[in-house]
Amino acid sequence: MKTNLVSTVLALLLVSVGCQKHNAPSASSGIPAARPFHDMRELPGTIADITLTGNTIRIDEATTRHILKSVGSDGDIFVFDDSDPRIQNLHEGQILFLENIAVQKVLTVVRKDNLIIVGTDYASLTEFIQRGHLKWDAPINFGSLYARAVIPSHSKDADSRAWWIPNSTVYASGTELSYSGKVDGWDTSMSVTPGSNRLGMQFKVSKTYEGMSVMMSSKGYMKDFVSSADVQISPGNVDNFSYDAKNLNGEMNVEYAATRGDGDAAGIDKPNIKLPPLAKIPMPIYGIPFMLTINANLILKPGFGAKKEAASGSFQIMYSGDEGFQVKGGNSQASGSINGSGSFGHITTASLAPHAILIGMAAPKITLSLGPGSAMDVLQEAFPSGMADSLADFLAKSAAGKWAKKKMDTSFKTDASASVQTVAVGTMTAAGSLAMVPCKLTRLLLEFKGGADAYLLGMKGIDKEVVFAKKEFVVRNPDVNLCGDK
Repeated sequence: MKTNLVSTVLALLLVSVGCQKHNAPSASSGIPAARPFHDMRELPGTIADITLTGNTIRIDEATTRHILKSVGSDGDIFVFDDSDPRIQNLHEGQILFLENIAVQKVLTVVRKDNLIIVGTDYASLTEFIQRGHLKWDAPINFGSLYARAVIPSHSKDADSRAWWIPNSTVYASGTELSYSGKVDGWDTSMSVTPGSNRLGMQFKVSKTYEGMSVMMSSKGYMKDFVSSADVQISPGNVDNFSYDAKNLNGEMNVEYAATRGDGDAAGIDKPNIKLPPLAKIPMPIYGIPFMLTINANLILKPGFGAKKEAASGSFQIMYSGDEGFQVKGGNSQASGSINGSGSFGHITTASLAPHAILIGMAAPKITLSLGPGSAMDVLQEAFPSGMADSLADFLAKSAAGKWAKKKMDTSFKTDASASVQTVAVGTMTAAGSLAMVPCKLTRLLLEFKGGADAYLLGMKGIDKEVVFAKKEFVVRNPDVNLCGDK
């Protein structure tokens, strides 16, 4: 009976993992963007041979810097002055291509005094590229990405410098960059330290809720790797889309603890945490503003059967190899080869009743995105959001029904992106000390997976994840079948 109850608790916890991707996006990170590639066409072997659709309105960066006044905090409202005829004549259904800044589908255009307010949504590759081939192998060298020489103000006119190149602040190799604040209701601190061939990373989240306290911390690194893509497009179709993170190598060490006091809470109300990006690396090519981000998404969910209980533990994961996938002919398949290992540290519980805890971590999650969501903090530094946000109500009242429908559709919050990720899910279930057999079963599932969503490819039904590899590690105490399957 006790073992069945523990299994039931664990099953409820596992169901919650599948809900994580529906969380609202968290606040932008305080960690700045790394030094970007000026244009990936400068890299040996890069291919950028594309023809834009006739429906695409392309505006060079220098002009955009003069006429774009504000970008909304959701990345979907753009406010321009009315000095450029291309913006004056912009209309619903066109694609607005602002070089190195954004590529968005126009949903509505509204005038107010001498301003033009444009409501937008994500644009897929096929909506602005009629045909073409994009291919690159971009080395992500963390030490050199963050360390750079200051550009003297007199040596280069500010208007000719890309908006995403910062004007000051030098980050030498070994400098710690940090962020702290509330994320999804959790107290959060995180930092990264770019080194000679790696990015050191650590983060900690904690929360107290009606007598329950929960904490998780992680520390590790990922080494330099190569971000690769190969995209071939014909009219209305992505013939081939390949995305790979090559030569990945890293390690994460996780500590967790949960206690239940005299309060009524037996679990945490909102266990999912989408951390701000650990790193942001602009990767422009032919003016298309791709952004590479490295994220960590977490879930921490305890379930206690009685008051005055506690559980804590630790585990470690290591990985090496290539994570990648290919979408061809509407079908997704894995590419490359990745391997990983996991091990447990201490596991401690103090409870009379059945209890369980789930710790989920997707880190690193390496994402290539096209939508402005991942770049909002650097966008807003150049084009502050205040004006656009203040005009949001005016746009909603003046615009056609399509804009209202977009605002009600929560799915638009998904970024137009492709990603690969290393996911570790640890579960510990215990029958409690009053059970006839005080079983304790600890599992660690290590999974490598990736995929591209329909927003990026413009292909329905494509945003399904491909699992590259998975492994499971189990510790059972006592080591008898009565305590569950290994």
